[in-house]
Amino acid sequence: MLEIAELCFKVDHGYLEGLVRGCKAGLLTQQDYINLVQCETLEDPKVHLQTTDYGNFLANQMNPLTVSTIDTEMKKKLCREVEHVQNHALEPLSTFFTYMMCSYMIDNVVLLMNGTLQKKSVKEVLTKCHPLGQFTEMEAINIAETPSDLFNAVLVETPLAPFFQDCMSENTLAELNIEILRNKLYKSYLEAFYKFCKNHGDVTAEIMCPILEFEANRRAFIIILNSFGTELSKDDRPALYPTCGKLYPEGLHLLAQADDFKQMKRVADHYGVYKTLFETVGDGTGEKSLEDVFYEHEVKMNMLAFNRQFHCGVFYAYVKLRE
Repeated sequence: MLEIAELCFKVDHGYLEGLVRGCKAGLLTQQDYINLVQCETLEDPKVHLQTTDYGNFLANQMNPLTVSTIDTEMKKKLCREVEHVQNHALEPLSTFFTYMMCSYMIDNVVLLMNGTLQKKSVKEVLTKCHPLGQFTEMEAINIAETPSDLFNAVLVETPLAPFFQDCMSENTLAELNIEILRNKLYKSYLEAFYKFCKNHGDVTAEIMCPILEFEANRRAFIIILNSFGTELSKDDRPALYPTCGKLYPEGLHLLAQADDFKQMKRVADHYGVYKTLFETVGDGTGEKSLEDVFYEHEVKMNMLAFNRQFHCGVFYAYVKLRE
């Protein structure tokens, strides 16, 4: 029999969960990707995608098609689907959706901040923003002309204000490395999202906590990998690590002291799943990189989320798989 929490979830969110599970059936299959690989021009994918759930989403696009156009239209289609579900969501699902969108908001805000500090055209930067991360307060960032204006716009006007408070001050904004800022924002965001899912409990916590733990650990490994040969010191590394993963605390401490990939791998050897993943990383050109391996594992975790019912994780998993 269903427990009370599952019954309540079915009453409040059952329709939306069923809708998303139906949308999952429209994801591109392995055969679709095989067909797409064989395409010789950008017109060929347009013809093939008409037979999938994407339908005639490129019908209004003038020739010649570009990769940028196809990517933009795909994102718009995903955005319409997400907005439809989000607009009908009740609490706590609506808050869950807000957390989901925060990752895209972070990328957009950092992109806008970087563009503002480099005196780039607002229109040029906006075209590169992800539609899932757009929000009305972005206009306040667009019109900021000084670091002081930018700080106030970000801290006061955006939904990301809680994540910014621990990451920067008005005096340091102009000198702040934009990638360090991005990593600090993601750290704060992932920890908050993880806490929300854990407090939610039930199946949502059982599905989402491992997914977010993996994301936290993945970011820690990638941060270290990208820090080799840079000015990022071993003392500065821990401030960028999300602390909601299985590596916390001992693994993160060891990871901060790593000087090369081999030392990273020795840290991963202490954790079963990561030991297996690191063993599949290739050394030569054309072989799987660490990011490729992490990406494949993330896809598997999101697919497994659909094996359970009555939880918010299916919404997160669908968006990630659709991307």
